[in-house]
Amino acid sequence: MALADVVQGESDQGLFKNGSRITLDDTFEGGGVWRSHHPGETEAPGDPLAPAGRGWTSTLPANSEPEAELDPVDSSLADDASLGIGALLRNDAKETVWRAPLRLAHLIDGWFPLHPYVVEDLRQSRGAHLTVRLEFDHVGEMPGAEEARQDVTAELGDASGRLTGIVWPRDFFPGLMLELRRPRGGTVIRLATLRLEERVQVGDRETGHCYDPRVLTREDVPGSDRRGDSAVGLGPRQLVMRTVRRCGLLTLDGHALMDRSVLPSAVYECRPARSQAAALEAAVAELLAEGLLAPALGSRDAWGQPHFPARDREPTIPLIGYCPVRRRVIRPWGGTDTEPSGVGLSVAHFISGHLRRLRPGCSPSDGQRAAFREHCRRLGKADGWELPCGYTFVTEHTRCR
Repeated sequence: MALADVVQGESDQGLFKNGSRITLDDTFEGGGVWRSHHPGETEAPGDPLAPAGRGWTSTLPANSEPEAELDPVDSSLADDASLGIGALLRNDAKETVWRAPLRLAHLIDGWFPLHPYVVEDLRQSRGAHLTVRLEFDHVGEMPGAEEARQDVTAELGDASGRLTGIVWPRDFFPGLMLELRRPRGGTVIRLATLRLEERVQVGDRETGHCYDPRVLTREDVPGSDRRGDSAVGLGPRQLVMRTVRRCGLLTLDGHALMDRSVLPSAVYECRPARSQAAALEAAVAELLAEGLLAPALGSRDAWGQPHFPARDREPTIPLIGYCPVRRRVIRPWGGTDTEPSGVGLSVAHFISGHLRRLRPGCSPSDGQRAAFREHCRRLGKADGWELPCGYTFVTEHTRCR
């Protein structure tokens, strides 16, 4: 009620003098889920106290564009829920299906979280500990017999549970999207990876499977693998990349932006020696020249928090950003990686980023909104960075014919 009074009394239909807009999404539990956005001038004006119905539905992938039309690395698969137990896709009398990204901790310790619906059903019928058959369906790969079917332990707590004792296939990596199915009443869980139409290069990693770009940026960093996570023995270039990806402001599509002035202390967790600071600056210059990092401008608020894009009436600061390279891997010959039939040559067609009209009732995902803003930033577009109503943004890509 206090927030509603402020919005109603001190703003013009939710738009405040500093360019921010605050509106009500859902009247949830007598208080509400509110949305703040900056800049807010580009949004269509309306009653800020009229519930827009976006508070919960905007976190569900099913309420974005139809999945078949999404970019393979679209961030609708990377919302806040997917960084925990994952996104529930189906729960009925037949089966429970959910999707979640693989995390570095899962790879190191050989475990994976169970959805609460599965935990509840297993506890009622089987008890707190039981053996579960885990069956892998790694699309496009042929795991060994010891990897394809594993007997693992389900540890079921009061409100959470997980599978332990998993031997992950060798080419699994942090951020790999997994889809799990558990038939109702059974003790078999089928775990499948999701195939991309074409192989892509993301940073140093090439993959043909769907992934969560935020997890990939944060956890697939230099010094991290299934043996552990340590910066010991890394050179200046690797330390810079690791720190920017781990500590930078993270966008929905996997970009990471960091205040350049704090990089040395973030790398060494203290004030570095002059020789160490010089080595880091040289490494940053090399990475910028090679396009592995990109310069940007942000701003800092009165509390010292950095922001991007830069906000009005805040001092600007230089940023360095990790831009995950999403380059299509084109094979000019037939083969199982790109052409299951193995017949004929491929002709690569580069498709630049562009707007696409949506069907009535559909809305763009947060990931495509962020991708359009990044596209506008690279172009230097000065007439607004928000998607027009009724459109989504298709990121640049290469198709084979």
